[in-house]
Amino acid sequence: MSTLDIGIVVVYILGMVIVGLVMQKRASEGIDSYFLGGRKIPWWILGSSGMASNLDISGTMINTAFIFALGAAGFFIEIRGGVTLIMAFLMIFQGKWNRRAEVMTLAEWMHFRFGTDKQGDVARLIAAVSIMIMTVAMITYFAIGSGKFIAEFLHIPGFWGLEPQFWAASLMIVLAMIYTVASGLYGVVWTDVFQGVII
Repeated sequence: MSTLDIGIVVVYILGMVIVGLVMQKRASEGIDSYFLGGRKIPWWILGSSGMASNLDISGTMINTAFIFALGAAGFFIEIRGGVTLIMAFLMIFQGKWNRRAEVMTLAEWMHFRFGTDKQGDVARLIAAVSIMIMTVAMITYFAIGSGKFIAEFLHIPGFWGLEPQFWAASLMIVLAMIYTVASGLYGVVWTDVFQGVII
């Protein structure tokens, strides 16, 4: 990579962290602000965040592989079979309902939807277990995908007996944790908007 390329990457990474840290004051207003953005984040910012979240490096790599293997038709696999239709359905039919419910977590949503009796408790347990499994799977998927790409792209060396992909993934996880822990949903959403503009 040239000096200009390295400079762009450094500015991008610093920009992500700075945007997250700037949002720290807003997120510190209370638990509702930290986890839900005070329920005041405009729809277009949430939409931009969703778009940027689904244009990550792992998705880009698999889409490129589909296009390479199938030609232009490979692009439509992601549109038809990916999350696009699910997201459109959720935005059209469930967005307002979810916001009006005034719940913070999926476990609260399950009690809101199924009640606080045994049926609601079973729904909460199923939701909690499935979210833990999916979270571990998604973090692993994104860490491996971004680790492979970033290690190759930035020529990160392996040391202490660990692969370059490990160090690249660790770097990205630490950077994401800095702005997420500092500024909650505000940091996540606004850094996604920042990424979306660059994309």
